[in-house]
Amino acid sequence: MRKILFFILCLVYTTTLLGQTPSSADKLFKAGKYTEAQQAYKALIKNYPSNALFLYRYARCAQELGDDITAIKYFDKSGDRYHLKHLYIGDSYLRLWDADNALDSYRTYQQKEPGERQTYVQKQIARAELLQRYLHRVERLQVIDSVEVSLDSMLQVVQLSAEAGQLTLSATQSIIYTNQRNDRKFLAIKSKSKRILVSSHRLLDSWSPYDTLPHNINFAKDHCSPYLLSDGVTLYFAAQDQDGIGGLDIYVSRYNTATESYTTPENIGFPYNSPANEYMFVVDETRQIAYLATDRFTQKGRVHVFSLAIPEQKQYWRNIPQESLVEYAQLSKFDQFDADSTITPITEKNTDKIDDFCFIINDSIVYNSLEDFQETTAREKYNDWKLIEQQYQTEQHQLHLLREEYATADDDRKKELTPIILRLENNQSQLFKQSQILLQAIRLIEMSAY
Repeated sequence: MRKILFFILCLVYTTTLLGQTPSSADKLFKAGKYTEAQQAYKALIKNYPSNALFLYRYARCAQELGDDITAIKYFDKSGDRYHLKHLYIGDSYLRLWDADNALDSYRTYQQKEPGERQTYVQKQIARAELLQRYLHRVERLQVIDSVEVSLDSMLQVVQLSAEAGQLTLSATQSIIYTNQRNDRKFLAIKSKSKRILVSSHRLLDSWSPYDTLPHNINFAKDHCSPYLLSDGVTLYFAAQDQDGIGGLDIYVSRYNTATESYTTPENIGFPYNSPANEYMFVVDETRQIAYLATDRFTQKGRVHVFSLAIPEQKQYWRNIPQESLVEYAQLSKFDQFDADSTITPITEKNTDKIDDFCFIINDSIVYNSLEDFQETTAREKYNDWKLIEQQYQTEQHQLHLLREEYATADDDRKKELTPIILRLENNQSQLFKQSQILLQAIRLIEMSAY
C-alpha cells in the first residue's frame, strides 16, 4: 500500500511539474522577463533536451539579453519547426558583423516564408550587403592614443596646429571650423527638422550671410562637424543617412574648381565608421595626425577620441581570419603606433610646428621632397604655386592687421581703409583661385605618370 501511495504522489508531482513549469516559463517570456524565463527554459531543457519549443524560446531569451552566440547555438538545436528562427539568426549574425551568414539566414527565411515580413527582411538584407561590402575594404590604422570624454568636451582633447585651422563650439553646441587663413568657416545650422551644412566668408569686419552647401552635400537627414583640409578642396563631415553604416557616419567630398561643384560624398568606411555614431573626423596634415570621435564602446553622452597616425600610403587588411577582420573594423583591435618624438599623444598639448616638405597628390600618394615629382612641368608649377601661397600669406597678414585697425578706427580712417581692404580682399580671392587651379593641374599631371 505504501509503495502504491508513493507512486501516485510521484506521478502527481511529475504531472504538476510538466503542467506548470512550461506555463510559468511561457508567462515570463511573454511578460518580457527574459532572465527569469531563460532560467525556466534551461531547467526544462535539462529534462527535455529535444523539445523544439523549449530550445527555441531559450534562444530567443538569449538573443533578447544580448547573447547572440548562445542564441544562434540554440536556434540551430531547435530544428526547423519554427521558420522564424532563420530571421532571428540573421539578426544575431548581423549584430556579430558576420554578413555572409546573416545573408544566408535571411534568404533561407525568404524561401520558407516568402510572404512574411518582407519589408523588414529586405531592409536587413540591404544592411548585411552594405556590411559585407565595407568589410572588403577595412583600412589598416595605427592608433597613437585614445581618451574617453563627455560629448560636449571632445574638442578640448583635439590639439590642431595653426596650419590646420581652428575648431570651436557655437552657442548651440555645433562645431564650427575656421580655416587657417581665418577668412572662411563651415558649420551646421538647424533648418526645419534637420541640421544642414553652410559656409561663410570673411568681410571687412564681419562675416557674410551663410551660404548653404549644395544638395549633394546636404543629402542626409542630419549633418554636422564639417572640416576642410588645408588644400581647400577636401571636405569631411558627419551625416546620418539611411544607406549609411549606422548613426552618424563620416563622409568625404572634394570641390572641383573647374566645375565649381562638390563630388558625390563617399562614406569612408571601416574602421572609421560603425553602427554607432561618429561625430567628427579631422586631419592635421602638419602634425600628421587625424582625430576620430565616436561613441562606440561608451555610455550615452560619452565619446572616445582616437588620435591616428596618417600613413604615407593607405593599406587594407588582406588574408586574415574573419574574426580578426571584424575586430579591426570595429577598432576593438588595432596596430599600436610606435612612439615617435615628433608625435604627441592627445592628452598632451603640442605647440611645435613641423616644417618638412609635404605635398599631397591623392589619398595614397604624398611627396616629401621636390625630387619626388615625376614630371618636370609639375615641379615647375609647384614652384609657381609656392610663390602664390607666399604672396597670399603675406597679404593675409596685412589684411588681418588692417581689419583690426578698422574695428577701432574713427569714421575718417575707416573711409581711408575701406578701399585698401576691399582691394586686398579681391586680390586674396584671385590668388586663392589661381592657387586651386595650379593645385589641380599639378595633381593631374603627376597622377598621369602612375
